[in-house]
Amino acid sequence: MAQPIDDPALYATRQSLLLRLKDHDDQDGWREFFEIYWRLIYSVCLKSGLSEVESEDVVQDTMVSLAKEMPRFHYDRSKGSFRAFLLTVVRRRIVDRHRQEARWHRIVSPTPPPESPSDTGLVDSPDPNRPDLDRLWASEWEGHLIKRALDQVREQVTEKQYLIYEMHVLREVPISTVVANLQTSAMSVYLAKHRVGKLLRVELGRLKQEESED
Repeated sequence: MAQPIDDPALYATRQSLLLRLKDHDDQDGWREFFEIYWRLIYSVCLKSGLSEVESEDVVQDTMVSLAKEMPRFHYDRSKGSFRAFLLTVVRRRIVDRHRQEARWHRIVSPTPPPESPSDTGLVDSPDPNRPDLDRLWASEWEGHLIKRALDQVREQVTEKQYLIYEMHVLREVPISTVVANLQTSAMSVYLAKHRVGKLLRVELGRLKQEESED
């Protein structure tokens, strides 16, 4: 196990991390920010209709944009949540990618056949300005918080306890299979489920509370 549950390092606020990002030379701060948010941004890009390569580019473009904005950035919670702020930055980058794709299709196929106007892929391309992206972002953000909470909980329990919880609760593997594969007892499975589940609820509640206070 790593840090104890009362370690102050576990409770560093997002606001303090944002303040660190004002310093371009704070590589640890930027690395931490990247590790926390890159999967969220990448997943949203994929589900908005971008390819894997384009999604990777948006992640990079987002980080570059933030690096340019952060030195003069002032986070005012009264003007909106951090989640909304980050969505605004990501949305711009996604829109840019879709516009680039549209320009490319106009170059390679300036006059699409009238009988198949959707062949260019433009008709069915998601519009990042639609509310759909807001709903997608909200859903992915919830998953992002759960992933962060699980990462923190994993540091507070034994590897076997976490593996039991992952198999039985997250993957919905039957107790009998977990017992056989991990050479443990049914009682150990119940105890791990209770302990990890309780810690997860606490950590997830803390992250959501942090959101409401930022």
